[in-house]
Amino acid sequence: MNANRALRRICATLAIGACMLATVQAQKLTFTLHEHLIIGDDEEAPAEYLFYYPQVVRTDSRGNIYVKDARSADVRIFDANGRYVTTVGKRGEGPGELREVFGMHVDGDDRIIVADRMNRRLTIFTDMGRSFTTKSLEEDGRTIQPRPILSLDSSFVLKYVELFANPEGGPSIKDDRVLHTYDTDFNRLETFAQLDDIYDMDDPFLNAYSTVAGAVYVTTNGTDTIVLAPFVYGGYIYRYTRSNDKWVMEKLKGGPVPTRAFIPVSQKDIEENQDIKRGSISTSGYRARILSRSGGVAVLSTGAILHFPVRTPLKQDFEPRAELFNQNGDLVGYGQLQFDNPELNGNARVMESISIKWIDTADRLYLVRRNGEGFFVLSVANLEISSN
Repeated sequence: MNANRALRRICATLAIGACMLATVQAQKLTFTLHEHLIIGDDEEAPAEYLFYYPQVVRTDSRGNIYVKDARSADVRIFDANGRYVTTVGKRGEGPGELREVFGMHVDGDDRIIVADRMNRRLTIFTDMGRSFTTKSLEEDGRTIQPRPILSLDSSFVLKYVELFANPEGGPSIKDDRVLHTYDTDFNRLETFAQLDDIYDMDDPFLNAYSTVAGAVYVTTNGTDTIVLAPFVYGGYIYRYTRSNDKWVMEKLKGGPVPTRAFIPVSQKDIEENQDIKRGSISTSGYRARILSRSGGVAVLSTGAILHFPVRTPLKQDFEPRAELFNQNGDLVGYGQLQFDNPELNGNARVMESISIKWIDTADRLYLVRRNGEGFFVLSVANLEISSN
């Protein structure tokens, strides 16, 4: 069964109607991914089908799949069956060319919107790249670096942190807000979501890490709800809901997590201990071994929220998990994340690599994971949720 039917069945089992009551007792669940399409799994396939890392994934109104690979300066398009269609853009500085794709999105009109940091512009492709327009990414002399770009009803939401030059010559001054809405012509409307609501800015590592593009996963229902999941996951995700012309934040508590989400480590620790090296990240001179992280978040068509947390203990395999929140923001259930393929479940390298990149209107999940040989692939899967 799909995630929506499972949610309704689980809610009925819990005797809470449509899961709208304020007090919900979370139960342990099993979350099973049923893959029905994999792109990039055949090493002998043409280069268009192979990825270094599918960094951004989107779909359009016809079910076409758009992929921005981490080492490319273009966008590849596949049809709904995974057949290669075309590539939009190429490396360069001229009209319609791209240098460093930082963000990519496909809006409700099937326009491909590409944020190019090095060329300092948005390039907006129409008709699968046959025509395009551009708009500057510079605001007040600064180049914004949006990742991701997402659609709302008649606007866009971009996630980025603005950095300002320090008049005293020290480290850059950081704006304290992380979400920005723009109109359809990409003129900024408002800025919200406090950075220190999401991360402890008094911690040196988290303060430095907060400006990294991948520090926060962002998803939306496309209208009035935006959900943030910090990569360094301490047990909470954050939902922003539009109400009375304001964005109201709610802090949603997930399932059990380690007491500490990370531990600071030195370069010597990393060099001498493989358990510490695996799962460590560094930024601006600060290093930490992550013990709990997010693997992505999605809003289902019912308004329920799906989150993939990952436990990363020092001396055990990483533990991929899932959490399901209802429309009220209550945790309905949590538990093990698995595939319906035992071979994948038995491969630790595969299981620790799962990340949500997109969810379409039919609640199909677009995931990145490694295959058995260690290469990254794009997986399209339906989710089955069952009671233990």
